[in-house]
Amino acid sequence: MGETEEKKSNGWFLWALLICSVIVILVSFYFFYFKKDFDFIVETSCDPLTETCFQRDCTNPDDCPPNGLSDFNRYSVSAKDYASCADEDCTSACASGEIQCEQIECTEDLTVGESCSIPVAEQHNDE
Repeated sequence: MGETEEKKSNGWFLWALLICSVIVILVSFYFFYFKKDFDFIVETSCDPLTETCFQRDCTNPDDCPPNGLSDFNRYSVSAKDYASCADEDCTSACASGEIQCEQIECTEDLTVGESCSIPVAEQHNDE
């Protein structure tokens, strides 16, 4: 193969790579910016006396997220609906039905230090 033929084949390969890269960037931009086809996971405050809550130990501030919640509920919220949440807290928007929120069931995950609380009323009913 001659040097000019090799340069031509390298040129076509680079152009194909560039075009494919631009297509991937444009498709990603469309799905994430315009269509907003993804979900946010939000944490809202929770009362462990009345409802089942996720729990984490926040005695060490470095082990706790910025929201500082040690008892919380987790919801999955569509990115399109997330703009309706006030101050990144979707509690009122979810409770009022203004947006569709899917509550994530509490599951114990000791690797990240999360457990589940059982409400006092349910503890007495089980006995």
